[in-house]
Amino acid sequence: MVRFKKLPLRENEGKIIYDTNIVDDIVLLAVSEIPFVKLHYAQSKTLRSDSVKVTNEKDGIHVDVIIDVHYSQAISDIAFKIQEAIRYNVESMTEYKIGNVNVIVLGVFFDDEGVRIVEKNENTHEDKTENQ
Repeated sequence: MVRFKKLPLRENEGKIIYDTNIVDDIVLLAVSEIPFVKLHYAQSKTLRSDSVKVTNEKDGIHVDVIIDVHYSQAISDIAFKIQEAIRYNVESMTEYKIGNVNVIVLGVFFDDEGVRIVEKNENTHEDKTENQ
């Protein structure tokens, strides 16, 4: 029979402290994983100051993300995917809990540069990328 013994906490083990820039980077990573989405750039060209805002409150982390969406996508579906990706990434990589995630869509972009299109060809079932 196996017995588990609970060890007392040691005071000399230290603490893990997360800087808010780490959470910003995790949010940027989560948004970059979603296709057909670009972070919205305002006047300056810095990503953190314009498109991502992270605040730490009593009930958890509050995230505001400002994006542009490709014209071919449903905005509500994309916003939901971004919320779930941010929630999953932040909670799995840190000990923080997400309070809420606000996705603000400020624009729509029309260029097809870098957008993958799946074309089914009868002879070859390959994915093709535009502008190759």
